[in-house]
Amino acid sequence: MLIPGFFTIVDFQRDEGQINAHVELNPSHEVYSGHFPGQPVVPGVIQLQMIKEIIERVSEYELLLSHMTFAKFLISINPGIVKELSVQIKYSAEDKHLSFKATIKSEDQVFTKVKGEYNIIKE
Repeated sequence: MLIPGFFTIVDFQRDEGQINAHVELNPSHEVYSGHFPGQPVVPGVIQLQMIKEIIERVSEYELLLSHMTFAKFLISINPGIVKELSVQIKYSAEDKHLSFKATIKSEDQVFTKVKGEYNIIKE
């Protein structure tokens, strides 16, 4: 985990080419003291890292981001209000590349949509 203690993968379900993960945020993590004091927000780069770490844990690949087709941060995630997230990922791996499309949400509220590709650097 790149940022220890920031989030916990509580559980996940894996089907062919799909991962549904349940994640809990740590609203008292020190990152929020700088992002932003009094109005904490989960940084976009950490949301991207969560997606990567979930795929790595489930697939057992080691990944390196190759390119990002799009990353849409639709609504800010305030960890004081939203402590649990659902991360839905669709992916396919071929020839040392893993294409993915991910959504981060809570119940019916969508926060983030991302699409891109990783290089598989270790299987």
